[in-house]
Amino acid sequence: MTNDIRPAHSETSEAGDASGAAPAPPVRQLDSIIDSLTTYATPVLREIAAKAAELAARAGEAAGPVAQRAADKTEAAGERLATKGREVAADLRRDTAVGKSATGDPPFEPVDQTPAEHESGLPPR
Repeated sequence: MTNDIRPAHSETSEAGDASGAAPAPPVRQLDSIIDSLTTYATPVLREIAAKAAELAARAGEAAGPVAQRAADKTEAAGERLATKGREVAADLRRDTAVGKSATGDPPFEPVDQTPAEHESGLPPR
């Protein structure tokens, strides 16, 4: 029993195996081209990565003030919206109170809730 591991269908001699182990000329040429590309491309790729990192840093620095201005404008718009909402709510309540009074004048005392308002869970006025 031998320790040689060869395919069962192989009928090449030892000399044939030695010559078949070396890569063919096109494969060697392709390997050489890949090595050359790797040698020349590595510094270029590193430079591209460095430029991308610099651009990302600049974008981050520029985004800070823009985000701050956007937050300030959002805060101001939110305050205006809240104020307007309070005004609308007060107007609606006043109109409802005037409509419920028998004389059409605004009441001086709180108006009782209707059963529908009470059932809907509205807070008392």
